Amino acid sequence: MAEKNLKSLILVENASKMRTLKKFIGRNYTVESTDGFLKDLPKSRIGVSDDYQPDYITVRGKGSLFAELRRKTLNARRIFIATNPDTQGEFLARQYCEIFGINPNSHCRISLNELTKENFKTAFEAARPIDENLAESFQAKQLIDKYVSHKVGEYLARKIWQGVKVGRFRAMLLKLIAAPPAQKNLTVKKNLTAATLQELAFKELNFSVAWTRFIADQLYDGVTLAKRDCTGLITYPHGGEIFLTSEHREPESVKEFLTEHQFKLYDLIYNHQDKKKIFKLDGTTNDAALMAAFDALGVEWAEFYSVGIASLIKRKYITAEDSVYKVTALGERVLDALNGFFDDVFSAKSYNEVTAQVKEIAAGNAQKISVIGNYCAKFNEKFDEAMNSLGEDAQPQKEPVVESDKICDKCGRKMLIKHGRYGGFLACSGYPDCKNTKPLLEPTNKKCPKCGGHLAKRSFNFNRAFYCCESCDFSTWDEPQAMTCKTCGSTMFAHKFRGRAPMFYCGNENCSTRTNHPINKILEQIKNRAETRKKKSAAKKNDNK
Repeated sequence: MAEKNLKSLILVENASKMRTLKKFIGRNYTVESTDGFLKDLPKSRIGVSDDYQPDYITVRGKGSLFAELRRKTLNARRIFIATNPDTQGEFLARQYCEIFGINPNSHCRISLNELTKENFKTAFEAARPIDENLAESFQAKQLIDKYVSHKVGEYLARKIWQGVKVGRFRAMLLKLIAAPPAQKNLTVKKNLTAATLQELAFKELNFSVAWTRFIADQLYDGVTLAKRDCTGLITYPHGGEIFLTSEHREPESVKEFLTEHQFKLYDLIYNHQDKKKIFKLDGTTNDAALMAAFDALGVEWAEFYSVGIASLIKRKYITAEDSVYKVTALGERVLDALNGFFDDVFSAKSYNEVTAQVKEIAAGNAQKISVIGNYCAKFNEKFDEAMNSLGEDAQPQKEPVVESDKICDKCGRKMLIKHGRYGGFLACSGYPDCKNTKPLLEPTNKKCPKCGGHLAKRSFNFNRAFYCCESCDFSTWDEPQAMTCKTCGSTMFAHKFRGRAPMFYCGNENCSTRTNHPINKILEQIKNRAETRKKKSAAKKNDNK
């Protein structure tokens, strides 16, 4: 009797897609999310051998999920994999086959270009084996990028200091920011690809590249239109061209079910005219200028641009002020260190050649190990030249101590900028005589909704940030937005959720838009949890006395 109750399992890589597919499947199926990679190359070491073989490890923090999925796959009648219809999705599908003992030659792979009920039915009936060529092409690029960034990091650790590293795409991006493209016109092409959508959304909606990708993924992963009606609105936004799904819903018919930004982007896609659009650029180094520069170089940038910009900012190689990027002193040092050694292997020409060769792997016309070996052989020549220029005794350098403009309020000495387990902080230069420390706050141009003062940002590790007012006791984990409330003019905030769209709200508690707003309950719960933690911490301290 137990065997008759066994269900077939469909694995996907994110919770949004899982929720959408659950509305399509029958009672004999279930859907589970892996939350992306279950195994990946290690971050703390190169993870690629001298003969370019990978050493994958379980992603930190996914041990319990790994065990739970293994239990569910062992109890499944059949297992299908419906990861994204691109090379990374194919690589993940192959990885899941290896992890959970699924035969890659079985008809286990479901390729969904759009998440609608009819498309799912068609794709399910056309389930196929894993495409090894597609998976190999993704792995080739992954191994090249990891190998190169780690080796460059070894050189820069001796030339500058430990922790300084840069990869192929980010090196190009940093160089473009340092040498702004000349004034020109940006021509948005006829076809609506991921790149042209990002360009259009930036110019017409003032959406950042990262935000456009985030919202487009939501429109693909599916939105709930009614109690049981959950569907994707656009085709996969990171493959070829972007289209509306076969259901072709008009923007106004779904407006009430979408967030403001989801609707704006969907409306832009729906009303996109099949003609070229020309925008004038003023030569400043902003997103539009960099997009145009990459287009002129023939570089495929849409999948990597937003991550690259975020990484350069996080590593403090560039700053972003009023949507204009500027290279920092550290960024200049990185460029100087690379100059003369890696110009050829980090050029747009070399990047495009590797991209073309990776596509040949996907088409079955080239071997992964040959593509990796050919590029890395050229890179290693340049790497050896760079390392030899340092001398045999060169050792990794520690990051120098950086003085801040703050004075210790206990002893009057200078405060130093330090980096610890949770991010940056200020510490007195008089340590150990004076052990005074303070949070490292970055001023912003956003106004406090409580007193009108300026908000400051405190950055933590893992891309988390806390915002507090410089003048009053207002504080929040929610990110302040450039837009202001249309009703009262206060700063708007975004409360983010895992796997679904953020919730935007006015920061002014007395604004009429906050009446019966769901954010009120969420913020109250956050406040109560914080007070509970404080009480427990205080009780623990008393117990230890």
